Amino acid sequence: MRRYLSMISLVLLITFIILGFIIPQVLNPLPDSWDILILLLLLIGSFFTALFSVKGLLKIITLLISSLGMLALLVITIFAICMMLFGNFGT
Repeated sequence: MRRYLSMISLVLLITFIILGFIIPQVLNPLPDSWDILILLLLLIGSFFTALFSVKGLLKIITLLISSLGMLALLVITIFAICMMLFGNFGT
């Protein structure tokens, strides 16, 4: 089963990219909190399945791409916390 985790991670990552950036209209009928929750679960699930998959080139590729997504999520979270603590930047 572990040898298929990198492929599952790649599918989750592609689904995240498609739902988040290419055709986000699919998520419009859902409430905003569900949109964010689904996208976060796809990104986090992709990261952890890539982390626990078997060594190989596909693991490296999926782990690199999902790590970039996790890094962007961390930066957005830090920015949102700073906005709550210090107010609007540049005003």
